Amino acid sequence: MSEVNKSIVRRFVDEVVNRGDLGAVDELLSPNYLDHDALIPGLPGGREGAKRLYALLHAGFPDLEVTIEDFVAEGDRVALRSLWRGTHRGEFGGMAPTGRTVAFENLELLRLQKGQIVEHWSIVDNRNLLQQLQQAPQNKGEGHE
Repeated sequence: MSEVNKSIVRRFVDEVVNRGDLGAVDELLSPNYLDHDALIPGLPGGREGAKRLYALLHAGFPDLEVTIEDFVAEGDRVALRSLWRGTHRGEFGGMAPTGRTVAFENLELLRLQKGQIVEHWSIVDNRNLLQQLQQAPQNKGEGHE
């Protein structure tokens, strides 16, 4: 069961997160899906909230790519540590595009039931992400005397 659950989570990362295939959300997330740690406050819950979240992420970071660094499963739980990378080319979270490439880590725990993800918890380094987006661009040769 653990390997089957890992394959479902890997498929979600590949199809929904990396490729932006929002149609896969209805297949991979339970109708009762609950995200305990919404990345963007104010989004609706459930599948619709997940679809809106990934649509916003792909609009803001069209080259978004998530790499799973660590991946473990036991029973109905799957945990992963992943590295998220993308270039801020569209509006995201009220912030105009900066053209900056960002990278941040995410720790996630998911609970699965009957071949679908039912619950999601996440610890995202939001402060690091915001710092990368808000930092002033550096001019070449500046500050070296």
